[in-house]
Amino acid sequence: MPVVPELIGLAGGAVAWEAVDALALPRRGMLGGSRAAILGRAVVFLLLLGAWLGLFGRFWFALAASLITLAILVAISNAKHRSLYEPLVFSDFAFIPPMLRHPSLFYIERREGLALIGVTGLLLAVIAAWVGLESRSIPVPAQLALLAAEAVLVGLAAFALPWPKGLTFADPADPRGTIRRFGLALSLPTAWLRWCGEGRRPLPGLPPPASGADADAVIVVQSESFMDLRRIGIPTALPEFDRLRPRALVQGLLEVSCFGAYTLRPEVSVITGLGAKDQSFDGLHPYLRPQRFAPASLAAALRGQGWRTVFLHPYDETFFRRREAIPALGFERFIGQRDLPDAERSGYYISDAAVAGVIEDELQRARADGVRLFLVCVTMEAHDPFRPGRVPGKDAPLEQYLHHIGHADAMLARLAAHFDAAAERVLLAFYGDHAPVLAEVDPERERRTDFMILDCGRAALQPASTAAVQWRPEQINRFIRSWLADGTIDAGPRGTGNRTDPS
Repeated sequence: MPVVPELIGLAGGAVAWEAVDALALPRRGMLGGSRAAILGRAVVFLLLLGAWLGLFGRFWFALAASLITLAILVAISNAKHRSLYEPLVFSDFAFIPPMLRHPSLFYIERREGLALIGVTGLLLAVIAAWVGLESRSIPVPAQLALLAAEAVLVGLAAFALPWPKGLTFADPADPRGTIRRFGLALSLPTAWLRWCGEGRRPLPGLPPPASGADADAVIVVQSESFMDLRRIGIPTALPEFDRLRPRALVQGLLEVSCFGAYTLRPEVSVITGLGAKDQSFDGLHPYLRPQRFAPASLAAALRGQGWRTVFLHPYDETFFRRREAIPALGFERFIGQRDLPDAERSGYYISDAAVAGVIEDELQRARADGVRLFLVCVTMEAHDPFRPGRVPGKDAPLEQYLHHIGHADAMLARLAAHFDAAAERVLLAFYGDHAPVLAEVDPERERRTDFMILDCGRAALQPASTAAVQWRPEQINRFIRSWLADGTIDAGPRGTGNRTDPS
């Protein structure tokens, strides 16, 4: 095998690798970041080159395949960043199966799907032709040895040796800053290695909630994309949210870690009380390893105290791996789309009104059985995509969103009125999971959602007027735990901008 041409190709490939990686959004300059980051990107390049060389035994093909692989990842990451204001993270590869099952949720229509199939076929044809034309650079035994060496190296790093923090070129709490500091090619594998290593250590736990409050139920409603757009100058009719605000135990803005997607992130924070710092890399996709969150789950703790625990999500229960995750978190029952075959729909999804009816039925059933109910509901009605034909007479995405968010507002009022009439005491937490994907919503300007917690029922305590606070999702969980301990309206803090945990 000639050496000089390959060495020249290797050097040119390293420069091209750095140039392609620098195109990832948000962009950094060529050779950006620390010297350790530059060296790390070069190591990743050599490892990927070695993998392709081990698979096909042809140097020039391996070099081209490595660069094309990175270019594809950068293109995917940039498309995601433009839509969701977040670059590609290692856990996103888990979305390939749901993307194939529900392509419309990922804005992949028939035309785009056919284009992807065509591009894939073209790539396979190019691979076959290139491999057939280029002579082998190394013999088969050397290929096998190279693959074995890389497999052992990756296996040791992922499953045997703890990956050091100093070599983790990624910050789970700041994916955008990660790209600026380290680049995409380096952050993806090192974040995955750190995630693998963290799986050998338990997540922080919280003590079981004390049971001082005489409550019939705790109902948590995570409302799809619920956000008061009046904060960004868009008229938004939320009359019921405005009417109920003065009677809220606590209300205000919710600082969420996602924009336009990743419903499961605030969801698991509210269920467990664990914030992004506690979750670390598991927080990027908590349901890849839901058993790690079980010890902190409020559902598991309340189930152990005799509560009935129900999770309601009117969609495919396999999405986000919820079918495995929800039981692992201590919910004894999962009500999904297949359990609601005749439910009313609004737009593409089961309506908020239908979901409210299910919640009312579950509370009635629990009271008849003499058990307390903890129910977490994740709605779907206002989920994108927004496109012509979704809502009759309203083709603009903003019009469609406001139509659906009005139904969420009505759902909140309906539940509060029902609990006031049908139960002695119910704690109702209502919040938006993330801002909607709309051209009018700029994540640089505003990405917080809105929330409130109400004391409902015939024996509910009425608070004095409360100022708005700014919380994170896990603080809702800690408020619930505090409220369960004493049942008073002083279970949590007040005050504008209050960021203190109520625990």
